[in-house]
Amino acid sequence: MQAHANDLRAEVEKDWRTLIRRTVEAQPTGGELDAFVHQVVRDWRGAPLVPRIATLLAHAEQVTRAPSTCVAADIRTLRESGWSDQAIHDAVQVVGYFNYINRVADALGVEPERGMPTWGQAGFDSACASG
Repeated sequence: MQAHANDLRAEVEKDWRTLIRRTVEAQPTGGELDAFVHQVVRDWRGAPLVPRIATLLAHAEQVTRAPSTCVAADIRTLRESGWSDQAIHDAVQVVGYFNYINRVADALGVEPERGMPTWGQAGFDSACASG
């Protein structure tokens, strides 16, 4: 998850008003963005997400942890939360792909690239900006 935190932070910054459960007049500060992303990375259930996003994340977790338990009622719940069939399909494809590629990397013992700082450490933003 850490490897993708910079991308997550950029998406959160772009879509802040549609993700967070409160009305936000101004763009959040860098500290607010970082705190939000750290919370999502640690445990998304503790983040102040709008219900629509929380429903999709719950399904993503179900697809990851117990895919055989996914049933038509789960898709109905996503549709009732406002997700289109295309968005549901895309989400399941992305979740499935990342589950697959992470398992391949783990099984082969792939290590993070040398010199790649962990998100939140000094130098992370400048390393990602130059990459």
